[in-house]
Amino acid sequence: MPTHQSPAQKKTVQRVMHEFKHGELKTAAGKRKVKNPKQAIAIALHEAGASKYESPKENAKSLRRTKEKERRGETGQDAAEGRGRRTAKASGAKSGSSTKRASSAKRTSAKRTTSTRRSTTAAARSSGTARSSTAKKTSTAKRASSGTKRATGTKRAASTARSSSTKRTSAAKRASSGRKQRSAANGKTRAELYKEATRRNIAGRSKMSKQQLERALQR
Repeated sequence: MPTHQSPAQKKTVQRVMHEFKHGELKTAAGKRKVKNPKQAIAIALHEAGASKYESPKENAKSLRRTKEKERRGETGQDAAEGRGRRTAKASGAKSGSSTKRASSAKRTSAKRTTSTRRSTTAAARSSGTARSSTAKKTSTAKRASSGTKRATGTKRAASTARSSSTKRTSAAKRASSGRKQRSAANGKTRAELYKEATRRNIAGRSKMSKQQLERALQR
């Protein structure tokens, strides 16, 4: 058995072993009594959700099912002691009284709601005409203000787009001019730089790029 068990699991294991001790434990089909202690322990762990051969999800599901069965009084111990029928009768009586109380409460609430509805409809009719006129005025004002806001928004968007496009073109022009100035300042091709490197006997010159050759020659 696992050492770590919750109080609910321990209670279920004790109940199953009590049924086995008194000859009240039966198989899943309910046709014959369980006489093997190992089988009784396996049934107890399965119903308590503490079996090591099942996943945690399956253990939680089996424990939930067992607790519902215990609340309904459908266990072997309840059947032997005659508690299952008593609990069912008590629950039926409680449910009947609760339904009667709920029906009477619904009737009184329905009467109150009808009286309140009649009073509110009269007040709503008188105030409905005033609200409709004010709503029309506010809707026209909102439409006019929304139209002005849209026009200003489109103008701002167009101005920002123009400014961003001009900035991009100026930056591209600056970059291209800088590249041209660098290439003009250098003025030598890779073949010429490679010849100079061979003349100076620079190591690793065959694998160098043009920029690497320039750096090696400037040292």
